[in-house]
Amino acid sequence: MIAIISKMRISNTVKQNSIIVLLFIILPIVVYAETDYTIPLKHRVIQEKSLQSHKLAIGTKLTDINITTIEDNTFRLTELVSKGPAIFVFLSVECPVAQRYTMRLKRMHAEFSVKQVTIVGVYSNENDSIDDVKTYLKKSEFPFPIVKDIDGSLARHLSATMTPQAHLIDTKSILRYRGPIDDNRYITRVKHNYLKDAMVAVLNGKTVPIKETPAFGCTIHLPDIPKKKQETYNIHMQQVIQNTKDIINIVMKSIKK
Repeated sequence: MIAIISKMRISNTVKQNSIIVLLFIILPIVVYAETDYTIPLKHRVIQEKSLQSHKLAIGTKLTDINITTIEDNTFRLTELVSKGPAIFVFLSVECPVAQRYTMRLKRMHAEFSVKQVTIVGVYSNENDSIDDVKTYLKKSEFPFPIVKDIDGSLARHLSATMTPQAHLIDTKSILRYRGPIDDNRYITRVKHNYLKDAMVAVLNGKTVPIKETPAFGCTIHLPDIPKKKQETYNIHMQQVIQNTKDIINIVMKSIKK
């Protein structure tokens, strides 16, 4: 009889331990099921896992927005693209991958500015202060306009998620390309110049060969989201917490059986 009870206790202990292990596996999946990033072997840095998270589809005509440079010059998006296509490149002072593209962007500016293409560097990361950006600009000496996106409005307007990440907009304010500048942070290993190919196609009135591809580098950390979006986020997190509680309740009931 004692042996039978001992076996039952061992069986229950094993069952409980198995369920606990299962919880450790399930709960992170529930909480982080919507993580949109991965670390591929090719880049060994963060890369977008899917393009489905982008709220702004390629081919969308952008609504107008005011843009102010770090030199305090203000212009509207429609005013900018009326002169020619515009490329908004999201950068970061702290992102080593973005820093590797300094010379490439300067060369691209030299090549395409004569064709009325405007490159605009955008710093949207909350951690990149205006002073940090200005200090970095003294080293990089970018020859094109730079924007410190203080409230993250420009990043949200263009659905920017990574640094470096390029957004090509044509003269009709239509988003024609979004993604990395090329396919490798090491310039000697580049095989596909996504942004340049897209720019050439737009200038020649042709279809962009690759309209969108996952960006790699560093994620953009924006300032606090607007109140309306914050409320939507809170509702989502409440649902996640409730789902987690439901799973725990199911597990606890199975332990008691």
